[in-house]
Amino acid sequence: MDRERRLPPFADDALTVLTEAIGDRDDERDGLAKADAKALLAEDDRYTESDAAHALDMLDNRGRIYYVDDQVRITPTDEESSIQE
Repeated sequence: MDRERRLPPFADDALTVLTEAIGDRDDERDGLAKADAKALLAEDDRYTESDAAHALDMLDNRGRIYYVDDQVRITPTDEESSIQE
């Protein structure tokens, strides 16, 4: 069976926070510095610093985010690709 593994709610919420933050930037291709992403999540009442680091690791391991020169970027989804076309 080839189905996508679901993210735990805390990681899914972290992805939403990051997506909104990166989407609000002028150039989404720039991403967000890893330290800034961790700090952004830690500012949220739902995350401690270690929770934020764990969420980033989980999102990276599950392929939901990726890093380019220490910049966090959101992995495009099929839904996003079809919207842009």
